[in-house]
Amino acid sequence: MSAGATRSGGTDGDTETGAGAAPSRPARRGAADSRVTEVFDALVPRRRRRRYRDDPPVEDTTTAEEVAEPGPADTPPPARLDPRARALRIGAAAAAVLVLATTAFGFSGRSEVHDGVRDVAALAPDTDAILDADAQAGDRNVLVLGLQADRAGTAESARTDTAVLVHQPAGGGPAVTLSIPATLEVSRPPCRRFDAATGTYGDTVPAESRTAFATAYDVGGPACSVGVVQQLTGMPMSGFVALDLAGTPQLVDAVGGIEVCTERPVVDPVLGPVVEGSGTVELDGPTAVRFASAAGTADSSPANRVRRQQRVLAAALGDALSTTSLLTPGAPGRSAAGVSSALSADGVDAGEILTLARGLARSGAAGDADTPVFLSVPVTETPNTRGQLELRRSEARTLFSALREHEPLPESATAPASRSAAAPAPGTVVNLVDATGRPGAADRIAADLHERGYEIGTVTPGPAAPGAQVRYSPDNTDAAGTLVEALPGARPVPDPTGSRVLELVVGAGDAAPVQAVPSDDADCG
Repeated sequence: MSAGATRSGGTDGDTETGAGAAPSRPARRGAADSRVTEVFDALVPRRRRRRYRDDPPVEDTTTAEEVAEPGPADTPPPARLDPRARALRIGAAAAAVLVLATTAFGFSGRSEVHDGVRDVAALAPDTDAILDADAQAGDRNVLVLGLQADRAGTAESARTDTAVLVHQPAGGGPAVTLSIPATLEVSRPPCRRFDAATGTYGDTVPAESRTAFATAYDVGGPACSVGVVQQLTGMPMSGFVALDLAGTPQLVDAVGGIEVCTERPVVDPVLGPVVEGSGTVELDGPTAVRFASAAGTADSSPANRVRRQQRVLAAALGDALSTTSLLTPGAPGRSAAGVSSALSADGVDAGEILTLARGLARSGAAGDADTPVFLSVPVTETPNTRGQLELRRSEARTLFSALREHEPLPESATAPASRSAAAPAPGTVVNLVDATGRPGAADRIAADLHERGYEIGTVTPGPAAPGAQVRYSPDNTDAAGTLVEALPGARPVPDPTGSRVLELVVGAGDAAPVQAVPSDDADCG
C-alpha cells in the first residue's frame, strides 16, 4: 500500500488518513449539492465560495501552475461578463424602471384630467315618468347638451343650444341619437332652481306649461333638463353631459389649439365667415366657439351644429388625454382646468365623453355601434304664435315606443345627416361691384355664381376694397345668408335703410379675389 493511500478497516468505522489527503466533508453533502453549487457559481460571476459552518478550515495549497493549467477534474473558473453584456443588463434594468415611472406618471395625469370634469347631480331614473321599465333594463341613455355661450342675453326664439339623447340598446345594435330642438314647446315640471356657479340646487320653481325646452336648463339646470326629457320620452337617463360653450375657449387653448374637419366653409350671417375653407382646419379658442355656435342660413340644421360642437369637444379632449399631453409636465393640470371650465357630467367619465363626442361627430344616416343614427324629434315645420315648435304627438309616441321596446324605427323617422350645397331661391338677383383693381376678376366670380343658380344683375367698377362684402337690405336677409355661405371670406354688411338690395363687392383681399365655393363637400368621414 502506498504511503499516500487511505485505508479503512475494522468494525468500529475508524478511518486512517494519509499525510497528503484532504479531510472528508460530512456525509450529508452529496454529489447533487456539489453540482448545484457549481451551477450557481457559474451563473453569479466572481462569487466568493461560502464555507459551510461545520466545514473544517482548509489550507489553500493551490500552486500557480495549477491555476494556470487546470486539470480535467477541476471546476473551470466562473465566466466574467464582458462590458457589452454588463451594459445591456444595466440598460434593460433602467428601461424597466423608466417604463414603470412613465406608466405611473401617465396614469396620474389621466386621473387629473378625468377629475377635471365637474360633477353635477342630474340623474333620477326611478321616477313615475319612466314607461316600459322592464323592457328598458340595461339600456344606456345619455343626454348630451351643448349650451350657447351667450344664452343669458339671447331670446328663446334665437337660441342655438343643442340637446341630443344618445340611446344604446342593452342587446347591442345601432345607437340612435335623438335631437331635441331648443325651442320645442314642453310642459316643464316643478324643478329646484340651479346655481351654475356652485353647482347646487335651491328652492323649487313651480311647473310651467307651454314653455321652450331651453328654459328647463335656465331654471333647473341638469336635473330639470333630464326630468323634461324623461317625461317627454318615457326613457330613463343613465348619463348626462353638458358642454358649455362659454368655457370652450379655455379648454381649446389649454391644449394649444385644435384641428377639426369641416365638410364646407362655415359662414354665419351675424358672425360672418368663421372658417373659410374646408377639410382639416386649425382653431384657437375663440374661433372654436364661433365654429360650434354658427347657425348660418344654409347650415342651420341641428345635426350640423351638433357635429361641429362635438368635433370641437372630441379634438380638445382627445388632445388632453393623449400620451404626449399626459407625459408633458404641467399639461394635465392645464387640461384639467380647461375641462372644468367647459364640461359637467353625471354618470359619465371623461373616457366615455370622448367616445360619445367622436360618435356624435360622425353621426349620420347609417349608424353602427360607434356611430349613432341621427334622428329628430317629430315637430312642426313652423313655430306657433309663441315662437315655439310643437310636437307631432302621434309620430313622437310611435318613435319613443320603438326605442323603448327595441322595435324597428318607424318609416316616418328621418335622418337629416347632411345637406347638399346651398342653392339660392329661384329668381335671386345679385349685383356685383368690382373692387379688385384687376380686370376680369369679378367676371370669373359672376360666372361661378351663375353656375350656382344666381341671376347676375349689373357688374360695375368701384373703389378698392380690402375684402369681399355682401350688402343687403332687411327684405333680402335670407338671400344674403345663402350668398355669404357660397363665398368664404365675404363679410355681411346690412343696409337697414335700403330695399331690394343684394350686392356683392368683390374686394382685392390679401392675395386673390374671393372664389365661389364648389358644390362638392370635403370628406370628413
